[in-house]
Amino acid sequence: MSLACLSLACLLFSTGLEPWLSGAAELQPLPDRQRFVAMLLATGVLILVLELVRRRKLREEYSWVWIATSVLLIVLAAQHDLLITMSRWIGAASTVSTLFFGALVFLLALVLQFSVRLSRLTHRHRTLAQRVGLLEQELRQHRSNSGEATPTHPPEPAVEPRRRSDSDRDEVA
Repeated sequence: MSLACLSLACLLFSTGLEPWLSGAAELQPLPDRQRFVAMLLATGVLILVLELVRRRKLREEYSWVWIATSVLLIVLAAQHDLLITMSRWIGAASTVSTLFFGALVFLLALVLQFSVRLSRLTHRHRTLAQRVGLLEQELRQHRSNSGEATPTHPPEPAVEPRRRSDSDRDEVA
């Protein structure tokens, strides 16, 4: 087994991967200013997300991605050894590149989450439209069977819809 590992390592170094693997040893931790800014921004995003959830402007089911990313960024900025280890794992040239890679992964996860939600809502919308159409057809048949005149336009609601204030517009149901 160890002979196979040794031959694989020799193959990797002979194919030109040696500069990539040896370059990872030269990684430097984030400078203090960048570490401070990263921690400050992550803490700000975490506080903002928690406040939006508290005010019911952001639902809990959408907040998990933001909270996890903020906590991960705080941990990576505080523990530079962990950031350097992750940089070596992904083969990044610098620790800042690792943070940008993390941002890309975060955006991909966010887009995937929204795509799943959009697909689910599209399916629900189509189903509801079909049900409304069937109910309207059933209502027309019921009215024609009972001899009532069929209105050409939908009936007006019995109660005037409530006007929403500007503070209610962004509220999540």
